Amino acid sequence: MAEWVRVYEKLPLEEVKKTLLVQGDLSAECFNCHKVGLKRDALECPQCGAKFKYFGLRKPSHLKPVRHLEGRVKFIDFEDFSKEFKRQKAKNLLDI
Repeated sequence: MAEWVRVYEKLPLEEVKKTLLVQGDLSAECFNCHKVGLKRDALECPQCGAKFKYFGLRKPSHLKPVRHLEGRVKFIDFEDFSKEFKRQKAKNLLDI
């Protein structure tokens, strides 16, 4: 029986940003255009057309309800992504 184990992989942040669906308490959000109210099993954003390849959880304790997405998207640690995304954004502002 397979279990969840965290694996670290280098990913291009811009690609993840453009194709990330983030699950909150009540609904999901497209990280690309920040459209909220999406169904947690959405594979495409109805507003910007982003095709979701990545899925993150604002609260990791909500992992069990999203098992229906296994094999359709890659699960990422949203907290890790968010920290790195903010770090890159700050770096880009300072490089100007």
